[in-house]
Amino acid sequence: MLKIRKKISYKSKPIEYDLILREEQRYIRLKIVEDNIVVSAPTQAQDWEIEQLIYKNINKIIKVIEFREKYKKVEIGNPGFIKIFDEKQEVFFKQEIDKNNKFEYKIYENDLETIKHMYKKIAIVYEKEFVKRVNFWKEKMDLDFKNLTIKEMKGKWGICYPKKSRIVLNTRLIHYPENAMNYVIVHELSHLVHENHSKDFWYHVQKYLPEYKSFGDLLKLSI
Repeated sequence: MLKIRKKISYKSKPIEYDLILREEQRYIRLKIVEDNIVVSAPTQAQDWEIEQLIYKNINKIIKVIEFREKYKKVEIGNPGFIKIFDEKQEVFFKQEIDKNNKFEYKIYENDLETIKHMYKKIAIVYEKEFVKRVNFWKEKMDLDFKNLTIKEMKGKWGICYPKKSRIVLNTRLIHYPENAMNYVIVHELSHLVHENHSKDFWYHVQKYLPEYKSFGDLLKLSI
């Protein structure tokens, strides 16, 4: 398997996509994964064949690009920005940084590595914010647990391990309105009382966050 980052132009607008080439694949396929355009194709596929499929789906792709730009959480640059609780915070992505400066983030060999390390630093810089909110809700809900972990995750905003008394929160929550983080915290704490998503579980969540559905829907669109 070979993975290549490629670019084409449509109406003077650059469109980037990941091309995955596989010997055993017979057909060219296009899919959108977490707002990223991915084309998989046989190794012998010609560029014009791949681009033909992209242009055939161009309207769908443009919608994805527009959605990505509208809800962009991070822009790598010097200066760039990171959205903190839905507000743009100016930061600086550089080769050489002051590790103690929360507004400076190191640039790595590619954007994926830069973002991965950025979230590791965010987890440290904003740890107190996560802990403060978890402590507020555990006292309000009269609950307790032994271990809180903050880390970047794919596909989940939070995880609760009731038997281990452990909760994991996704670092990416820092981008969203404060009530979105509150919802995930209340959701995971409620699993200490009700392990499954039963009616009793949702009643428990609603007891503390009557408007929980609106924030749950926002996060479903974003994960």
